[in-house]
Amino acid sequence: MFNLGAGEIAVIMIVALLLLGPDKLPELARGIGKFVREFRRQTDDVRGLVEREFYKMDQEVFAEEQAQAKRIEPPAPAEPVPPPTVGQDGELVPPAYPSVFPPPEGVVAARPASEAPLGLEPPAPTPEPATPGSEPVAAPRPEGDPAPHG
Repeated sequence: MFNLGAGEIAVIMIVALLLLGPDKLPELARGIGKFVREFRRQTDDVRGLVEREFYKMDQEVFAEEQAQAKRIEPPAPAEPVPPPTVGQDGELVPPAYPSVFPPPEGVVAARPASEAPLGLEPPAPTPEPATPGSEPVAAPRPEGDPAPHG
């Protein structure tokens, strides 16, 4: 405890016995025991007080962090995308792009807005059956389809 060896403690006990005598030595031991017990109780009280204060401070810091996290506002909503516009000749007008991004190259509106969407085209007319004595008539090809070979 105090870096005292067994020999040093024995010398201190012999000197105390010679100075105080055998009658007062037990009283001194009791007094030292009471002092050590009270000292430990006081240090435990101080340690508990310090730990409670640190715990309160920790809880306050945690509550502040939680409140600050709740105060963070979400980003502002983006501007709504305008619907596509149709020009006078039925062609789609290319959209206006922000100045940050250059317009993509090669983007062309393929169909006017008045036509049916892809996959919902009306069925092609079926050719009428040939009457006897007439030649079969080829069905009209849509524009852009290649001619059949053979």
